[in-house]
Amino acid sequence: MMRVLAPLVVAATLFFTPPPAAHAQTDLGATQNVVGSYVSGRVLDVRTEQTGTEQAGQTQTVYDVELRGADLGGERRVSVTNDVTSNPYQLTPRKGDRVVVYVLPNEQGDLQFFLEGFDRRIPLAWLVVLFVAVLVALAGWQGFKVAFSICLSIALIGWVLIPSFLNGVNPIPIAILLATVLTFLSTGLSTGWNKQSVITALGTLGGVAVAYGISAIFTGWSHLSGLSTEEDRLFFSQNPTLNPSGLLFAGIIIAAMGVIEDVAVSIASGVEQVRRANHALSFKELFRAGMVIGRDHTSALANTLVFAYVGASLSTLLLYAQYDGSWLKFLNFDNVADEVVRSLSATIGLVLTVPVTALLAAWAASRPLKRGGIRRKDVKVAAE
Repeated sequence: MMRVLAPLVVAATLFFTPPPAAHAQTDLGATQNVVGSYVSGRVLDVRTEQTGTEQAGQTQTVYDVELRGADLGGERRVSVTNDVTSNPYQLTPRKGDRVVVYVLPNEQGDLQFFLEGFDRRIPLAWLVVLFVAVLVALAGWQGFKVAFSICLSIALIGWVLIPSFLNGVNPIPIAILLATVLTFLSTGLSTGWNKQSVITALGTLGGVAVAYGISAIFTGWSHLSGLSTEEDRLFFSQNPTLNPSGLLFAGIIIAAMGVIEDVAVSIASGVEQVRRANHALSFKELFRAGMVIGRDHTSALANTLVFAYVGASLSTLLLYAQYDGSWLKFLNFDNVADEVVRSLSATIGLVLTVPVTALLAAWAASRPLKRGGIRRKDVKVAAE
């Protein structure tokens, strides 16, 4: 279930990170050191107005929006035109739609209003409700614990990793620490706080360490800086003291943790069930059983991981056609090389998790049983 953590990391910033009261604005022509704020609004009416003279004038769309925000002193009704300045993304909301409006004071102190996007909090909230409901309906109390662990994991990322990075702390050790905590948390809530959860966590951390090591080597070799998108470059140009490559590695660690844990928990659980079915199995036989389970699971998850990255990067793949099918140009885009390093590093970590977890699970399962007074050697004697 933790594989859903990666696409939800973005939601952590929205729901769990306390937003600043104001945001710097650089792309709407604002003067330096002028700040504004984002508020939610509802479109009350959509109408057209005539500008200029009747002979040479033009018609423009005007959106009457009811805003609600503490910075505005409560509710306020404003009008936003459909020109490029006030509606830079050329949105076409309809009456009743909820939108996000950027409020920016000009040099004279008068407020200006810009349509920034649709307010999607309500549909996203209902999607989360549906997700939890499906988990609980199909898995009962176990599904509720899984949903709780995911929410708690996202909260920790939003409250610990993101604020720490913004305060200048190196995110890599924070991400490793969080990966440890989140793995113990999710496996403990799913399978209980026992030997199996410890093995799962250790196997997961082994695979995550491999993924981080591989990504660190090939990121440096490929001269990747972590500035693969315009948003990345804009953010780090405004925050030059922060380390973009550190955030890149932290993202790889968190994303790899979710999918690697799926393999580790399957191996640990499978080896434990094999041991319960036959206490006479040796360490080598238990290790072989763990490897078989891991290989079957890895083949499916490797495809899942790679295609998840590919599916999220379809718009990037269009660049190949745009540049006349030049692989030289396409493969040297920062965002393309970045995704290749991310996906393949995580996949290598995923594959190498199998022997690590199988080894730990076989070692733990082959130890003599203390509870119930039955040891493996006693089983062998009884069998003879």
